[in-house]
Amino acid sequence: MDDHEDSIVRGGSLLETIEENDEGATTTEDDVSSVGNSVILAINYKASCLGWAHFNCSEGTLYIVEDMPVNAALVEKYHAGWSIIENLIFQIKPTIVLLPARIEESIEEILKAKTDEGFRVEIRPSNEFSHTAAINRILSLKLSHIQSDVSMQFVTPDDVDDMAPAGPKLASKAAFLDLSSRINLEKEISLGCAGAVISFSQKLMALEDGLINHNDAALRINEIETFKMNDIMFVNSDTICSLQIFEDESHPNFHMHGSTNRQKEGLSLFGILNSTVTPFGHQLLKSWFLRPSQSLPVITERHNAVSLFVRQDNAHIAYALKSSLKKIKNIPRLLTSLSMGKATLGDWKAILDFAFSCLKIRASIGEIVDAQRTNVVYEILSNFDRIALKEVCELISTVIDFDMSKIDNRVVIKPTVDHELDQLKRKFDGIEDLLSAVARQIAIDLPQIYSDRVNTIYYPQLGYLILVALDEATGDPCCIGDNWEYQFRSDTYAYFKSPEVRELDETFGDMYGMICDREIEIVHALQVDILKFSELLITCCKWTAELDCLLSFAEAAQLYHYSRPSMTVDNVIEIKKGRHALYELSVSSFVENDTYLYGGSNDENENMLVEGSDGEKGARTSALLLTGANYSGKSVYLKQVALIVYMSHIGSFVPAEYAKVGITDKILTRVMTRETVSKEQSAFMVDLQQVCLALQLCTNRSLFIIDEFGKGTESTDGAGLFGGLLEYLVSPTFQRPKVLASTHYHELFENNTLQRLQGLKFMHMQVLIDDDVPQIEDKITYLYRLLPGRSTSSFGIWCAALNGVPEAITARAEELSKILAKGEDLVTVCSKMTNEELKSLEQAELVARRFLKEEFVVHFSSSLDQKYTARAKLKKILYGN
Repeated sequence: MDDHEDSIVRGGSLLETIEENDEGATTTEDDVSSVGNSVILAINYKASCLGWAHFNCSEGTLYIVEDMPVNAALVEKYHAGWSIIENLIFQIKPTIVLLPARIEESIEEILKAKTDEGFRVEIRPSNEFSHTAAINRILSLKLSHIQSDVSMQFVTPDDVDDMAPAGPKLASKAAFLDLSSRINLEKEISLGCAGAVISFSQKLMALEDGLINHNDAALRINEIETFKMNDIMFVNSDTICSLQIFEDESHPNFHMHGSTNRQKEGLSLFGILNSTVTPFGHQLLKSWFLRPSQSLPVITERHNAVSLFVRQDNAHIAYALKSSLKKIKNIPRLLTSLSMGKATLGDWKAILDFAFSCLKIRASIGEIVDAQRTNVVYEILSNFDRIALKEVCELISTVIDFDMSKIDNRVVIKPTVDHELDQLKRKFDGIEDLLSAVARQIAIDLPQIYSDRVNTIYYPQLGYLILVALDEATGDPCCIGDNWEYQFRSDTYAYFKSPEVRELDETFGDMYGMICDREIEIVHALQVDILKFSELLITCCKWTAELDCLLSFAEAAQLYHYSRPSMTVDNVIEIKKGRHALYELSVSSFVENDTYLYGGSNDENENMLVEGSDGEKGARTSALLLTGANYSGKSVYLKQVALIVYMSHIGSFVPAEYAKVGITDKILTRVMTRETVSKEQSAFMVDLQQVCLALQLCTNRSLFIIDEFGKGTESTDGAGLFGGLLEYLVSPTFQRPKVLASTHYHELFENNTLQRLQGLKFMHMQVLIDDDVPQIEDKITYLYRLLPGRSTSSFGIWCAALNGVPEAITARAEELSKILAKGEDLVTVCSKMTNEELKSLEQAELVARRFLKEEFVVHFSSSLDQKYTARAKLKKILYGN
């Protein structure tokens, strides 16, 4: 079976639908997937390299990721490399995933197991992932920055059979060179994925538009972006959920839960930082959150821009920019509607408002104080061509009459734009007087009694007609003139043609139709003129989106009193008076804490003395181990540090008085156990998988958060696993990532088990204990301050009392806890009996001994006397008398 046949058997449904459509078969509406909101992702794995590309149809942007080497040994043994694919699905949220027919079965199985996340898997022929075919497909697209004028095809002998099924695509040499300057054409796997995405999108659009040849589909890609995974901080779904980066809030109506358009952001980091007002600004900000940058120049540029907008002397300009941004709409979608001739009045108004808002933004941005070194300001001043934007505004505003268009519910052209159109409209405006005159002339030849029941009327496409009222008694026309031809009738009138109205048809024709046709021609010419500015408008849309994101960060920084972090290439995290971005909004007051962490390196100064969180000099700390009472704030502190590192990498200011953050390549967490009935995994197994993945991925520049690992199994095994993990992470033979961990396994501190580990520092959350207070729930006071040293107890019983656990349970728990603390055998202690139990046991023993002393002789020929004798003996045994 060849690849094409295999794709039909394994993938299916859509491919069969497309082929049936090509053969002339009808398709139902349910068979056609809407392209407008689709996100199409293609993945391929070959020669130990993973490549992918995805197309966001609403943005019109094709994203290509450079081929990424994957450890083949780890993949074969643990499928570890496929965690990247799961992370891709989480970040991109595709609606369709394309795989070649010869893909690894393990990849296909993983993806098909995750289709409940809202996407479907399509198996495509392997020739659609051809490198050469992909280049020709990209060159055949109508890209604003790639021009094609000379027919030339680039094919290698090995790829002749792998060309696109529709035939060769022609491209110019200039376009090929231009493309090679923008895209690394040597990355064959990812580029082949891009070709598969383009091919599939074209077939999907052809199916939607009812076209037989998919090459006729007008697929518009506004921009091609390439990026490397090395430039992006790795954060997987566990990290996103643990740090509460996103939080979808369900609609109170159960029937609305399935609608993605009605999702509301709950209390999350994205929710408090997102105040964007443009569609593309919202999408761009979400992409920044899902893919934090590792590029120091990119992060610094964002911080520079936010610093600029939070200045008091720029506050009024920031407000003006925000107001102007509210008029920005989805320009790529509008331009696509224009190019397909489907633009509505609202689309024209949106483009006009966009061009006008861009002019206002450029004028406002030029007034910003001290903006010389800010990239977004420079790009806006450079790319927002005032002359071209004014021309766009003038073209639309001088041609389209928006007031009349609203009344007529169609696009109406203004007067003086076209002389021929003006003449037609003047004639059409005088048609009522003309019809009245013709009606009077016709009435002359009719009896006087019917003169007021005959009139003339004009219907578009039907022309001029005589209408005669129907007789109420008979239902027939009240009169019919000579040479009148019956046309049709309604409930109250009959319509006729006469020589007089036919003369009007010949003289004036279908004026309304001619007006509409002429206006369509003028609108088409306007579309052509506006589409010449497509590249400018898309560029403006791109920079307005970035401006929107940066203004959103600036607004959050002012509202929540964030400060600018100092980014560095040093492998360090230094935070003074750090806060949790979300938790501080939920409490009346928040206790700030410091953090000092230094990741491992091969630097000769790795063991130099540095200032710690207690203000004293000490060896470099790569791992902090937190202990303390339940509810003392350990988990909040762990997440707080991770959030500050995360926020600094997306370009936001951070909730701290001072923060120095080194470039971090990954934030890995073992905080939240996400259980699901769809996987046959215990909670402890999920924890182990999170730790295993982190150990495979982390480097010396990673941040690893571990919150109470090992609690899902027997306490000695859990303590052993946690201790072994911690020792492994700080050992010189490992990468020594920056580690923040918390535990309640206090037995690990006995016999100096962990104290000897270099780079590990003990910290605890401070609490005040008052043993003189009679009520157990009043004995503990939480101070939430991080101090050096370790805690000797978790005070779990007292926390239980605080939560309303009955006193009988907490009192007994405290007794058992003291017994265990003394090292006594809990089984022996628990086997001791009370005085009542001892008395009961003695009584039972006495009864048993009496019973054994008595002799019972059984005679089968029993008599009544023997019966009473036995009863007496039993009574004596039981009661002793």
